[in-house]
Amino acid sequence: MKPFGFAVGVLTGAAAVLLLTRQETRRVRPVAKAALKAAMMAYHEARVQGAELAEAAEDLFAEAKSEAASDIFAAAMAAAQAKAKHQPTSEAAPPKSETGAATAEAPASRAAGESA
Repeated sequence: MKPFGFAVGVLTGAAAVLLLTRQETRRVRPVAKAALKAAMMAYHEARVQGAELAEAAEDLFAEAKSEAASDIFAAAMAAAQAKAKHQPTSEAAPPKSETGAATAEAPASRAAGESA
C-alpha cells in the first residue's frame, strides 16, 4: 500500500508542475515537495518492512528444514533399530567369496595336472 503513496506523490508533483502557472507553482511547490517527501519515506519504510518480512520467512524456512531433517534421521534410526532387533541372532556360516572358491579349486586342478 505504501508504494501506492509514492506513486500518488509523484503524480501530484508532476501534475502541479505541468498544470499550474508559474505564480501558482511557487505556492504549490512546497506542498508538492512535501507530498514527494512523504511518498519517498513511505517507499523506504515499505522496503525496510519487506526486507524484515523476507528475513523472517527465511528463518522460518531454515527452522522447518532443520526439524524435518532431524525427524527423518530419527525415523531412519528407529527403522534400523527395529530391523536389527528382528534379525535372527544365530546366522549360518557366511557364504564363500568368489576369490576363496577360485583359490580352493586351483590346487586341485594343479594336482590333477601334475599326476596326468
